[in-house]
Amino acid sequence: MVTNSDLDSKAVYYRLQENDIINVVSSENAVQNDVGFRWSALHLHLFHGLKFAALLFTIVPVFIMFDCMKIIFQRKRRFCLDHVNRIFLRQSSWILDERICEYVLNPLFVCLYPSTFSSPTYVKYDIPIEDQKSPENNIFQNHRLNAPNTVSTKFYRYVMPEGFDPATDPVLVFYHGGGYALKLTPTSLSFLNNMRNAFPKMAILVPDYTVTATDDQSRKYPLQILQNVAIFDYVVKTMGCKNLTIMGDSAGGNAVLNIVLYLRKCNRVIYPKKVIAISPWANATFFHEGEREYMQRTQEWDGLCLKSHSMFGRMFVGSNSNVDFTSDPFVNIEKNFETEMWQDILTKCSVMITYGSDELLSFQNKILAKKMSEASEGHNYFTSKNVLVEHQGYHTGPILNYSRNMDRWTSIPSIARILEFMQS
Repeated sequence: MVTNSDLDSKAVYYRLQENDIINVVSSENAVQNDVGFRWSALHLHLFHGLKFAALLFTIVPVFIMFDCMKIIFQRKRRFCLDHVNRIFLRQSSWILDERICEYVLNPLFVCLYPSTFSSPTYVKYDIPIEDQKSPENNIFQNHRLNAPNTVSTKFYRYVMPEGFDPATDPVLVFYHGGGYALKLTPTSLSFLNNMRNAFPKMAILVPDYTVTATDDQSRKYPLQILQNVAIFDYVVKTMGCKNLTIMGDSAGGNAVLNIVLYLRKCNRVIYPKKVIAISPWANATFFHEGEREYMQRTQEWDGLCLKSHSMFGRMFVGSNSNVDFTSDPFVNIEKNFETEMWQDILTKCSVMITYGSDELLSFQNKILAKKMSEASEGHNYFTSKNVLVEHQGYHTGPILNYSRNMDRWTSIPSIARILEFMQS
């Protein structure tokens, strides 16, 4: 653990010392961060659980059969089992609503944690004064957002190799997807397990940010951004990790891009070494002209549907009608792309963006990748090697393309490119 003398001049504001790290679950943190089964809401768990089960075992199978037959008879593509997986994911996302996320899926996912993770590390974080005063940091300059000055969050040590040296050994901080509304899913755990096998000396940390599947406005944006920055600061300041990669899929892709954007807006010095955004949620609430129509057509081949995309966007920003989120660069990264900011970011860390040609978000991701390439023009910080467009790939394909056979897994083109980028 680094001492105060090892930190830069801002250390006085980073209240990330041992007395701020709480390794036992306090009632305050439990209320803010933990999502589990609550006896006081038993009737809600039962009602929405039965509703979800009814839809899952009646509506979803019918649509799977219908869409499979449609592919076979229209012959637009050769039918394969991968299409069944995509249809299942798409129709499962279509039947979701806020209450199913809150009372069914999130408690179910949390039940998997004890068998997978060690005890969480709780972090209480005071936002640096300089961050709050930065004129470029709209999170605090827009007072209608009611951004907190102190946040509590937690993370899990999925892998911590014996003899780990934070000064040299690689660290992966993985920010999971789910529209900021869902907890870490089992598919992500399978991906991380293979990452552990591919890099046995690499530590893997998994932040557990507060999900937005709630009516409480204080648990929505910008809380998740601040929590994710808090974890980043803990890893680099308190743990002293130097060889750091941050990775995220979907909303997690939004998170990792927002972390480096936040660092730049607050004129920070320390950045991650690499940033990997897998199918990033580049615009959470904004649609380009014609993009909705594009999504309607594309969702036929993707595992995500337009209905759930829009729902997650509403849940992310909440019901704050006093704020125009369309122009917020943290909510809609691509729409509000700031070229000079990203020019500077790309000189400080290597960024990789991956997405599939079949996915719902390919429209915005293609524009985002083009803007990053233009921002790097003449310097080669962001070139075609930093963009992976998987042919006929779907949303978060690298996360969902799972195989227990490591030789087979590492030979998947999208996985191979990600591993190559991490090793470069």
